[in-house]
Parts: sequence; C-alpha cells; structure tokens
Amino acid sequence: MSLKIAAALLTEINRPLSIETLELDSPRAGEVLVKMAAGGICRSDHHLMNGNTKHPLPVVLGHEGAGIVETVGEGVTGVKPGDHVVLNWAP
Repeated sequence: MSLKIAAALLTEINRPLSIETLELDSPRAGEVLVKMAAGGICRSDHHLMNGNTKHPLPVVLGHEGAGIVETVGEGVTGVKPGDHVVLNWAP
C-alpha cells in the first residue's frame, strides 16, 4: 500500500521549498506512520537549504512535529494506532 502525502521538498540549494504530492510506502518493520497535526522546519533544515550542510537532493525537510499514530510496522511495541506522539530526529 502507498499513501499520497504533501511534503516540503528541497530540490535546489538557495531556492524556495515546494509543496509536492509524494507517495509514501506503508511502514516497514520498526517504523511508524504518523498523521501529522503540526510540523516544523528548524535551523538544521535551514543549513540544508543554504548548502552549509550537504545532503543528496531532492530531500523532504522537517523532522520535528506532533501527530497521531495511524499504523505501525512489524515489531513496533512502544506505540499503537491512536496514540498521540511528538517527533524528534534525536532518539
């Protein structure tokens, strides 16, 4: 199964982000699908946008946010569908 999502996509350094419709696969083992209620673009994303941090392009920005768990992949035991969660890039 795949899901159509809206994402802030960086395609070129020092250019505005574009909001694109992308296809997202179902969660794999150890992964969680979260329906986002709020998200943020932070300073580390800004560093990617201006080229101070190198990353292959295109890239979807935003790694901080909050939402509700929709689906969990195999082996996920810490959260379940319906749980409210916050996201952070650092474990």
